[in-house]
Amino acid sequence: MRKLTCLLFLLCGFLRVSAQSEVLPEALMVDGMRAYMKEDFGEAILVFEKLAKVQTQEPAVFYYLAKSYLADKQLTSARTNAEKAHLLSPYSFDYGLLYGDLLLANKEYKKALACFENLLAYDDHRFDNEPDMIRVKQFVFLSKGDEAKETADKNAYYLQAANLGPVQEELWVRIIQLDWELNRKEAVVEHALEALDNYPRMAPWVYPILGDAYQALGNNSASDAAFDKALAANPKDDHVLNNYSYFLSIRKEKLALADTLSARLVADHPKNGTYLDTRAWVLFELKRYPEARIAMEAALKDKENASATLWEHYGDVLFRLKLVEKALDAWKEALRLDPSRESVDKKIRMRQIPEN
Repeated sequence: MRKLTCLLFLLCGFLRVSAQSEVLPEALMVDGMRAYMKEDFGEAILVFEKLAKVQTQEPAVFYYLAKSYLADKQLTSARTNAEKAHLLSPYSFDYGLLYGDLLLANKEYKKALACFENLLAYDDHRFDNEPDMIRVKQFVFLSKGDEAKETADKNAYYLQAANLGPVQEELWVRIIQLDWELNRKEAVVEHALEALDNYPRMAPWVYPILGDAYQALGNNSASDAAFDKALAANPKDDHVLNNYSYFLSIRKEKLALADTLSARLVADHPKNGTYLDTRAWVLFELKRYPEARIAMEAALKDKENASATLWEHYGDVLFRLKLVEKALDAWKEALRLDPSRESVDKKIRMRQIPEN
């Protein structure tokens, strides 16, 4: 309804100008609009071109000339005339929207951003909730987010875009990943659930990160539930198989399940040091130390992943096997790789694993 009202207003305004100047007959504008409404765009272009030569300061003429060219698939001419309409009436939402969209179609993103930002400076907010205005605002916020250097600023702009209305799944992924980088675990949960509510098909991606976030927040039952749903969505998710089984092992809970998950993981990835370490630690908590040693030694063959954590775990396994000197050597290697590890330093000084 707003579009029709706007059209009538522009037409009446134009006719008043024509009558006052007596340069163009009323019938000429009517003919142009009639041709446009009948989708005879070639005829409409001819009429509006005639008007444009006389009414050089009338934005409505260039606007409908641009729309006629666009409908006739002459994008270059459409862009040129849309720009004229926008420059003549820079705060007209309809003119600016047409010009901005044509700039986007021409991949002139910076100019499109400037055009849309100009529209947002308009102080009449009657149209704030209309789909086109929401789309313009989202484009502006997304562009600012992409250009921002600070992670917090990026996330703030992306959230502003998301809060305006439905957004693409990719934006939710970016928002949640930035939440995680900013160590905002509560926000991770909030936005992951919102993304899932909007796009249920995101379940295979959302539930794993929910599992991690809930674990970090100390909500173990919610973490386990999220991981269970993640595995239901994708039983072979390496990230879930690894993290879920490892979290269970360090909590010493549901070790039979952790055993099953970690065994499935290393069956598919027999040379991945991180996954083998997880498997070894599950076996360690199950007190199956000889098997844990085999898994740890296989893990350490993966030189790229042979971290201080792996060497500390290896030392713990060796100690439980009563191989104290070898355990000390492993712990010393862990401390060499990470001198800040107080837990390892304490084990070396005490020559044993401190009992809790």
